[in-house]
Amino acid sequence: MHHWTISIAICLLTSLSCATTALQAVRSSPARAFITAASTSTAKFSITQVKNPNWKPYSLSTTDVYAAPFLKHKKPMPAPLRAAWNQSRLRGKSYQGSLAARNDGQLVNGSDGLYVYLTKIGTPAQNLHLGFDTGAGDFWVWSWLLPAYMLENRIYYNGSNSTSASQWSGQSFGVSYGLGSTYGLVWQDTVWVDSIGVSGNPIECIQNIAEFFVSTLTAVDGFLGLSNAYNDSESPVPQQTWMSYVMPHLAEPVFTASLVQDGPGTMEFGFINSSRYTGNISYSPVTIIPGSGGGFWAFNWTGFAIGSEKFNYTNIQVMTDTGGTIVNLPRSIAQNYFAQVNGSTVASDGTWSFPCTSQLPSFTFGVGKSGRMVVPGKHMVFGPLSDGVRCLAALQEVDESQYVYMTLPFLQALFVVHDYGAMQMGFANRPPTMEN
Repeated sequence: MHHWTISIAICLLTSLSCATTALQAVRSSPARAFITAASTSTAKFSITQVKNPNWKPYSLSTTDVYAAPFLKHKKPMPAPLRAAWNQSRLRGKSYQGSLAARNDGQLVNGSDGLYVYLTKIGTPAQNLHLGFDTGAGDFWVWSWLLPAYMLENRIYYNGSNSTSASQWSGQSFGVSYGLGSTYGLVWQDTVWVDSIGVSGNPIECIQNIAEFFVSTLTAVDGFLGLSNAYNDSESPVPQQTWMSYVMPHLAEPVFTASLVQDGPGTMEFGFINSSRYTGNISYSPVTIIPGSGGGFWAFNWTGFAIGSEKFNYTNIQVMTDTGGTIVNLPRSIAQNYFAQVNGSTVASDGTWSFPCTSQLPSFTFGVGKSGRMVVPGKHMVFGPLSDGVRCLAALQEVDESQYVYMTLPFLQALFVVHDYGAMQMGFANRPPTMEN
């Protein structure tokens, strides 16, 4: 089971930030200060996820799960998914809080918010459980500005209870997307991520949000964007992201992700921990996704292999995103994979599934001149379907012309370096004991 399934569709909030490159300057930036006790040029820290005590199980349709990355990044959907999505919207059954009518009658359990990062905001500190999203740049939270019924039985940020908070007059954020619209106001307050404190940090406080997320994001209090975008999506004055502000203060302008399947993962900032991987780190330059303007942690892989098959040398662009739970592969590669899985079938909405007892081959991709990253087959399972017999695949297909969308199912098997200084990504394998 993976985290951030549909919740990340909401992070279309941040898609505008990903179109803002590091070459852009921040205009009229509010006063911000780095207040960690460490030297402002030698800071380093680790933050490990905690199991969220407020998390509650819920179910989603396979169409919802498959559609999430396309909605988040505004990508064209494959024809079967688009047809199923349009039909469900016409019925008013998708993203409207109802689970009554579902494509092929199949539901799958979601796990958004099961493991989160504890972050402190304000004075006195308010503890919020956030998702860290490398596929987005904005920092937004559920706030006291929302209607009361949306705040029942949940944790949220309340700027009126913080002596260090102030509203940024005239500054706001908002976006329209496939699920509806989300918008809010911008406040400034002190934010602590482990030992790193930033005073006067812009915080996007939600005033309204699509109804679907009220029921599915019950335990996620917001998201901290970790993309390499320099500015966020606020208006009228886009601001420097938390990530781009913090990086120059670290001992090294890097952060790493050591995520795990069905357990708490760790992100480390300012250093590379050699105990978290085996072999060597292979690097590849960050590339720009066509039409995006930059801001994503993307690279080009040098090829792939399925199971014990021969390595196929082919240069394909890959976007990585810790805020996604479905890996999208070009159709020919996905179909080649499932051809090796006994009993695999594709539903009318285009989603692949297989008997939960199936043996799943590994997937290997190339990085740099000779790096080979191996993702074990166990990572290809999203979760059991409602029939209790079949499992939804964590791999799904996209049109041949689209980039690979690499999310938690692959990232949870590897050690990943985000090198903000050299604008490159690094990958290394991990011992099996570190994947669980």
